[in-house]
Amino acid sequence: MVAKSILAGLLAILAIVLFEAAASATRAHDAPQLSEAKKSLLLLADMPKGWASSKSSNGNAPFPGAAQLASCIGVPTSVITYNAPSVSSPYFDSKDQLLSVSDSVQVYSSSKAAQADFLSIANAKTPSCMTSDLNGPGKADFDAQIGGGTGVGNITVTRTPDSDYAPHTTNFTMYFPITTKGVTVNVELVFVDYVKGREEQTVAFSAFQSTFPTSLARHLTTAADGRI
Repeated sequence: MVAKSILAGLLAILAIVLFEAAASATRAHDAPQLSEAKKSLLLLADMPKGWASSKSSNGNAPFPGAAQLASCIGVPTSVITYNAPSVSSPYFDSKDQLLSVSDSVQVYSSSKAAQADFLSIANAKTPSCMTSDLNGPGKADFDAQIGGGTGVGNITVTRTPDSDYAPHTTNFTMYFPITTKGVTVNVELVFVDYVKGREEQTVAFSAFQSTFPTSLARHLTTAADGRI
């Protein structure tokens, strides 16, 4: 299936898209909190019946056009490129392989740093700034990170109602067509983010040729929020 063939490449850049460059190496004093953070991650048991899990992969490239994006939003570039140690869930895929879920928790050096990242995502300018960046200065890098031989069309970033997800979250959604081997698939990527103390948790949803079900997104973000 074409959707499945491009899924790995898309999910590999989730952390990059989420204003998180590659997570820094785990330091000894981070280990206990990272171990605790793993308990917050979504599990296969949280998914609908028939879903499957697969091993996650780690991105290690900077956010495309980070400096331009930071300037547009009005935050220091360091907020966009901050490397926080993190833990991630496996990728969870629906039976038809057209829906996917990924979850991660980043442990920041302070609650202030975690809040700064959350606020950069919640900023009212962020969807339009990301749209401009990913269709402009950051487009070549974004395309390269997805993978050679894959064509990415115009990218639109928007915000959906906060009520679609657990309380105290912020979100943005990316829409774009992607073409591989002559076949074009419409992609929706939804990112839901929230902070508690030094920890920032992000649940990412993807849908191919459809939209991710709101009721399932609300259920999963509520489950994750209850654990952090």
